[in-house]
Order: sequence, then structure tokens, then C-alpha cells
Amino acid sequence: MSSFVLTPKGPFSLPLASEVVARFPPLRHQPRSARAVRIGFILDGDHSSVAASLREVNGAIHCVATGTTKLDVVRKQVARIFSLDHDATEYPQIAERDSNIAPLMASLPGLRPVCFTSPYESACWAIISQRITKTQAARIVAELVRAHGERVLLEGEPIGVFPRPDRLLDVSSIDGLPTIKVDRLHGIARAAQDGKLDAGYLRSLGAERAPQALRFLPGIGPFWASGIYLRACGITDVFPDEPLAVAALGSLHGLGDSPTASQLAPILDRYRPFRMWIAFLLRVAVARGILEGSRFASAGTDRPQRNRGRSLSVSRDTIE
Repeated sequence: MSSFVLTPKGPFSLPLASEVVARFPPLRHQPRSARAVRIGFILDGDHSSVAASLREVNGAIHCVATGTTKLDVVRKQVARIFSLDHDATEYPQIAERDSNIAPLMASLPGLRPVCFTSPYESACWAIISQRITKTQAARIVAELVRAHGERVLLEGEPIGVFPRPDRLLDVSSIDGLPTIKVDRLHGIARAAQDGKLDAGYLRSLGAERAPQALRFLPGIGPFWASGIYLRACGITDVFPDEPLAVAALGSLHGLGDSPTASQLAPILDRYRPFRMWIAFLLRVAVARGILEGSRFASAGTDRPQRNRGRSLSVSRDTIE
């Protein structure tokens, strides 16, 4: 095992990050621990199965990792997953520029986006979760981890990791998934092996070219092409055309659930360079019921999402 320390610049709450990991369906297979935040993930580059634990000590995040000797790669990936690779010193100033968003920031102090562990795992989740509930998708992911992933020993405890691309290619059938989804997962695995899902590569392409490049993946449309880029590559300053975040922002500013781009533009300008962080904040605020007195308070059940209209009726425990 190896260790390193990440020092957050600006506010950061590890307990809030831990809560997001526990609530976010794609990460529900991650282990629970009262002592530390523990995650298993596929390492950038060589796709090793890696596990890491995070503890906060006097404001610094102390990390222990195992499964690889490439500590610098682990450090960068863990920082990206928990949005610690950005200087957030000026992030609180957004509350001063927008009195509507200020109460949400005060209610969730130190919240930063928790990202998918890699674009590869994000793309796999996109395929698995289509046209089924997020709860069903989480169960399928957990079974994939159990049956086909590696178990990495970390601090005396085995941590399950999502199957590496080469292991996923060996899986011929998956309970709960039709053949076409299994074939698409194989396409995702091949793309990862070819380096087309490398986070650094996608970040280098930028906000326009990266989603376009991801559209070549089998079964990935424009919504998830954007989602993989934004939520797996740790992008900070793009507000997604994502139904719930857009509806929440519009509702928060008295514009209704379907605000136009021109109505949102001056509001979003106040959030630079953290527009994606604000989108994440809005989603978590909806999930926690913090936006009191709005339609968000009557969120419905976890059901399959077959369209991307401005519907707010989604289960609170599925949207972080």
C-alpha cells in the first residue's frame, strides 16, 4: 500500500462526499465504512484494479491506495473523482453574486461534485441503466462487480472493483440485460482499450469536441455523451443541458420548469467558472428536498427514464 495527501483549496466536505457516494446509484456498490471513504476503481491508462481510502485530518485528505505502483496516476484520479483537482477558493463568492443560490450553498457547505470513477465506468453505466430503473441498474452493476470484478485488499478488507475492459469482453451474458446491451458494453470495453475513453484525452478535446467524439460509442446518444464528459472527466465550467438541473435553476429563479437559454444565460454568467458545480449542487438539493415549497418536494418513484423532457418526477435517491 502507498499513501499520499490531498490538500483542498477552498471549501470541501468529505462527509458530504461520502453521502453522495452512498446515494449515487452508479457508486452504490462501493463499500461502506464509518472510518473512511473507500472506493474501488479502474485506473486510468493501464486499467489496473485499484482501491483507495480517504480520511480527513485537520482539513487535509489522507489517502491510502493499493493495487498499483503508479501513485501519481492514483493521486490524479482520486483528486478528479472528488473534484479536488480544482482551486475552489473563489467558489463561495457565487453566493454573494446570486442570493437565490446562496441558501443552497449554505445548506451543503463544502459540497463538490463526486464524479464517476472513470469515463469507462460512466459509459458502462449509461448502457446498463437505459430503460430500466436506477435501482435495477445498481443491482446489475453490483453483481458484475461480484462475479467478474477483482477484489483488492485494502487495510485488511476486500474492495470489489468493476470489471476491467478485458474481463468485460469475456462476459457473454448478464442477468437482467438483453444481448444488445451486452454487445454495447463490449464496444465500450474495446473503446477503453483503444484509449478513446481516457479522461485526459477527453479533457484535451474540450467541451464541443469531446461529446462529439463520445457519440461513436455504441448506444451513446447526445445526452450521455455530454454526461460522460462532464461527470467522469471532472469538468467545472459547463452547465449541462440536463433536464433536472435546468428545471431546478429555472424554478429557483421564478422562471418555471422550462426556462429558455436566453433567460438562463445571464444567471449562468454569475456562476463562472463553476457552472457544472452549480448544476451538481442543484441536483443534490433536489435529492435532499432542500428546495422546499416547489414541485421538487413531490418527487415520484424510481422508474425507467425513456425521455429527457423537463420532468421532475424522479426519486430523490437516484439523482445525485
